[in-house]
Amino acid sequence: MSIDNRVINPALAQQLYHKSEKLKRKRQGPPAAIESFPRVVKTITGLWRYSEGQKYLEEIIMMEGGRRRAGFPVEAQEELMFLYQLLLDQHRILSLRGQKIIEHRPPGTKFTMGNK
Repeated sequence: MSIDNRVINPALAQQLYHKSEKLKRKRQGPPAAIESFPRVVKTITGLWRYSEGQKYLEEIIMMEGGRRRAGFPVEAQEELMFLYQLLLDQHRILSLRGQKIIEHRPPGTKFTMGNK
């Protein structure tokens, strides 16, 4: 950050800068729990606009057929549920506008969950 000595005292400018950076970090808060699972985040973002995004979220949130899995921490599970609801709301809005959800995932996107 360049400081113009004619406008403000350099020491004061430096203090203000550090205080503003500290406030920015405080406002941002801790990272989301789901960010601890980068592969899941990448898959969700890759499939978000496709019908398979909904299927993927459903499969990682719910257990199917008695399969045992370790699951996610409670905080991550809550964030996944929020993302699922957000996706359903977005699909509803698109259908009200007469737009369709894209049925097929983009080439090169691997969707490996489930047997379908």
